[in-house]
Amino acid sequence: MKSYASLLRLAAVCFLAAVSAPFTSAFEGKVEMKMTTGRDTLPMTYFMKGSLMRIEMKAEKRKKDEGSMAVLINMETRETTMLMEKEKMYMVTKLPEASASPANKNGTAPDFKATGRKEKIAGIEAEEYVGTADKKITEIWVTKELGKFMTASQGGPMGGRKGSAQGSAWEKFAEQENFFPLRTIQRAKEGGPEEMHMEVTLVDKSKLPDSLFKPPADYEKFEMPNMGDMMKGMIPGR
Repeated sequence: MKSYASLLRLAAVCFLAAVSAPFTSAFEGKVEMKMTTGRDTLPMTYFMKGSLMRIEMKAEKRKKDEGSMAVLINMETRETTMLMEKEKMYMVTKLPEASASPANKNGTAPDFKATGRKEKIAGIEAEEYVGTADKKITEIWVTKELGKFMTASQGGPMGGRKGSAQGSAWEKFAEQENFFPLRTIQRAKEGGPEEMHMEVTLVDKSKLPDSLFKPPADYEKFEMPNMGDMMKGMIPGR
């Protein structure tokens, strides 16, 4: 079973490593959701405004020592800024170039079929699609009211890790169709227990201040050390 810290890392890989396509949202406001795997639940909040996005992942009260995370995404500058609340620091990284297509590992588009079922989730009309993603039966309820879903790409700095949700087929399907998933459920087999459940719980259409998408003034910028510089003095002749 995944620990809460592992779930936090999984969400970071899924949503924060890199986005796979240019993004500008006509929707402005806040979207709250929860991701559950096993007995662990991770609350997440999306703030969207044009080409700007902020994603917050808050630790549950019972596990407050696990820490919280926030990431700012600016698609105009193609940069992500990770905010480390506990340390009051932030780190800026460049996004990779957009992937050429949302195809899966075999080079074909993900295959999801509409079931005809519709339901309101968090007050938004959603339609269900079902398909096989990453060898799991996946149910995904989607809308076009909230703009494009921000996904991780295989070319991201955390891409290609075996067992991660990086580049999941359901994410690529949402990207391809310009859908935002309001509910995603994965099972090992049809009718089996849920292994992953992600669902939007609140959609708040409201104006957001630009300051929400910038590091706080009292945060210090953190630079990743250059590996070449780190090796100097450790290798003879360098």
